[in-house]
Amino acid sequence: MAEAAVSSVVQKLGVLIMQEAKELHGVRGQVEWLQEELRSMQCFLKDADAKRARGDERVKNWVRNIRDVAYEAEDIIDTFMLKVSRRRRKKGFFNCIKRCVFIFNELIAKHEVSTEIQGIKDKLADISNRRQQYGIANIDEIGGTSNQSRVQPVIPLLPELQVDKDVVGFDDEKEVIVNQLVDESNKDRLVISIVGMGGLGKTTLTKSIYNSPTIKRSFDMHAWVTISQEYKPIEIVRKILSKITSISEDKLEKDIETLSIKLCETLKKGKYLIVLDDVWRTEVWDELKIVFPDVTNGSRVIITTRFLNVAEFADPTTKPHELRFLNEQESWQLFLNNAFPRQNIATCCPADLVDVARQLVQRCSGLPLALVVLGGLMSTKGKDYNSWNTVATDMRWQYVEGGERCLEILALSYNDLSYYLKSCFLYFGLFPEDYDISETVLCKLWAAEGFFPVMDGKTLEETAKAHIEELVQRCMVQVTRRRYDGSVRSCRVHDLLRDKCISEAKEGRVFEIYNNNATNGTTSTSCDVRRLVVYDEERELETLSYSNVKLRGIFSFKIVKDEWLSATVHGFKFLRVIQLYRSALISEFPSEIKFLIHLRYLGFWESTVKIIPSWIDNLYNLQTIDMRDIRTIDMGYTSIKTISDSLWGIESLRHVNVQFDAYKESMPVPPEMRLIPKNLQTLKVVVAGAWIENVLPKLKNLRKLYIKRVSHSHANALSISLQELGRLVSLRIDGYGVPSDNIIKAFSNQVCLSKLFLSGPFINKEQLPSFSEFPKNLMKIIFEDSELEQDPMPTLEKLPYLRDLKLWSAYEGKHMICSAKGFPQLLSLEMNQLDGLEEWKIEEEAMPSLKYLELEGCSGLKMIPEGLRNVTTLDELKLINMPGELETRIKENSGEDWYKIKHVPKITATYWRLW
Repeated sequence: MAEAAVSSVVQKLGVLIMQEAKELHGVRGQVEWLQEELRSMQCFLKDADAKRARGDERVKNWVRNIRDVAYEAEDIIDTFMLKVSRRRRKKGFFNCIKRCVFIFNELIAKHEVSTEIQGIKDKLADISNRRQQYGIANIDEIGGTSNQSRVQPVIPLLPELQVDKDVVGFDDEKEVIVNQLVDESNKDRLVISIVGMGGLGKTTLTKSIYNSPTIKRSFDMHAWVTISQEYKPIEIVRKILSKITSISEDKLEKDIETLSIKLCETLKKGKYLIVLDDVWRTEVWDELKIVFPDVTNGSRVIITTRFLNVAEFADPTTKPHELRFLNEQESWQLFLNNAFPRQNIATCCPADLVDVARQLVQRCSGLPLALVVLGGLMSTKGKDYNSWNTVATDMRWQYVEGGERCLEILALSYNDLSYYLKSCFLYFGLFPEDYDISETVLCKLWAAEGFFPVMDGKTLEETAKAHIEELVQRCMVQVTRRRYDGSVRSCRVHDLLRDKCISEAKEGRVFEIYNNNATNGTTSTSCDVRRLVVYDEERELETLSYSNVKLRGIFSFKIVKDEWLSATVHGFKFLRVIQLYRSALISEFPSEIKFLIHLRYLGFWESTVKIIPSWIDNLYNLQTIDMRDIRTIDMGYTSIKTISDSLWGIESLRHVNVQFDAYKESMPVPPEMRLIPKNLQTLKVVVAGAWIENVLPKLKNLRKLYIKRVSHSHANALSISLQELGRLVSLRIDGYGVPSDNIIKAFSNQVCLSKLFLSGPFINKEQLPSFSEFPKNLMKIIFEDSELEQDPMPTLEKLPYLRDLKLWSAYEGKHMICSAKGFPQLLSLEMNQLDGLEEWKIEEEAMPSLKYLELEGCSGLKMIPEGLRNVTTLDELKLINMPGELETRIKENSGEDWYKIKHVPKITATYWRLW
């Protein structure tokens, strides 16, 4: 974890040197030296962390010292910037005199920072000498990833997974894979990939398939080779050749060329099945594919891997088999199989142990490896309540027999991460168990923390998104929801991986969880941890008794009060991130916040704050202000009424997400160009006004825009301004007369806009613009309260990339038709409150990709369209508050329309009002 700490400080020092050159005058040389020295130490941290993981206590202390020096350097520079910042924004005659006084103080501060850096030089010299003494090598990962090294020792699978056992779960997946293997109609050589995180059962499932008599009889040659992180192509080729020829490895040729030719020629002589188990790199297949000939005889290669990109690289034409976690019943069965071996699972567990056994099973969260390890442990315990309850009450995986090995297997994926991805991954430990983490919020937090370098041509947020996708590819992060374009919308980590995050974070002082139940209300760990997390607890949290003045981030999932925030912020001058998820009792910005000059991210969710004050521009490093309110005004809560113009003077501002009072009349955005933050990417929610003409076209970097109270009078100005926003991806407009013609035509030649949400009656209700005038790359469209009089489907179905369509009270006509081959990529369709709709026709080959269909409150629609029977891709049909006649017609097996939908796997119908 020291890698991530040092990397973060090096990045911040680089930004500091560029942005604060004037303030650093006189000490810049020393700061640059410090940056270079820490950067050079990064080269040795990869090897040091590997030695530390193997239990070398001396190296462990060395790594800890490096991390501490990095944090000390960060503290010194931040303290210096805090002192000199006081004169930064002083203007006027009297303030000029004050600035002169501050200059003298600044000279003192520079002398102090110079002395302190000299102290760091001495410490680094000592650390460097000890590095040579401990034999720590230079692996050189200054800007790259750990993919360049294979120093991580291979940890074999647990003995429990090395023997053939009955596979629990995955029956359907197993059947599909077996059918692919023995499919006589496909003679091409196939590469079949089984993908999942460590411990999910990839190897166990593959072994059960590989060893089955049906598979053994279907192939002439078989070989199983484990690849893992450390591999040499020549050794893999030698092992495969030895297994299919029964020639001892030591008797085979020594050069790769001869071996490769011999293996390839041997495999050409028959139908072969080769298993490459635990593949970590695309390079493995790239290096080996030449020895697996395709002679169209039905040969197969199976790859097991933790990485989706490995599977997709090996065979882009074959969909990988992504293993899921076991469900509750499957988890129960696997646990009992190991806790009570060779017994009947229906009767093996004593009645008085069932509840505690369920707790243990739940703790494993459906991970087969964890269930096997824990079940094996419980098989050694007495079959009495006290013995089992002792384990369940205070279970720590590292103290469970075999549990440490379980964590080590999971840790392989973590150890393989680059230093900046380690920082990103550990962040998941901040969130409560099973918490759905917003991808958008996570990206902004990572950007504010400065976890990774800026990539050419990409924003910080785009780089962050790429990191999330990489963690998903590595099967370390579970996607809980995806957007219309396939990108991650929310995600989480498995509980055991979260435990890994918390364990590593504690070791590296990355964050700690506040213990509100401690004797004196304080935590027991070190005083220089960088982030603090407060979870929701029953005990009232009046004040935060915490002595660490160097804290960089506060995260609270508990409802907090004004006085709590004031007292907390007052003690932490170096905060970069404040994220309060439940701030309903905070009614105003505490004035103490204005002194947090390092603050990058400010998030008050569900607050009752009404005014963003004029001193907000003191936070001149602020990137994100997020005042979202997930509640409604009808519930008695109000939202922001006034924003000071000074907010828009913060040059670093990138994201503004503020829920305005719906009845606010005044315009919240200032009309002066000099106050416009040029890097602003998110602006929501704002009220329409004269600023649309004067300000909006100058926000060239906007990606997301949400405007309320748009009327006919804004149509021309809005249309002209939107044409200037070439990077806009998402646009939402609410109003009384939404100028759809103007808006859609304004974007007709733009390629970035993918989401359009228009709420309110269209000016031209009779007909939508031609499909050729719509943005070509639209993927999601929402029309709400649009009062359309003509069927919108003939227009919308021609949009080639449309994947998500929602029509909410948007169409008043009686007839609707989806034409043949229309909506070629549509995945989701929702039609709500289309009260006038009586007949809906779906022609053959319409919506060939549709997976989700929701109909709600369409009171005139009495039957399911005939053409729905041809939409074979449909996975889910949801009917809400539809007419009783339709309910009768879709009744399973007996209803007149049942034959139209019987192919749909999931059908739900909810009726709460009679027609």
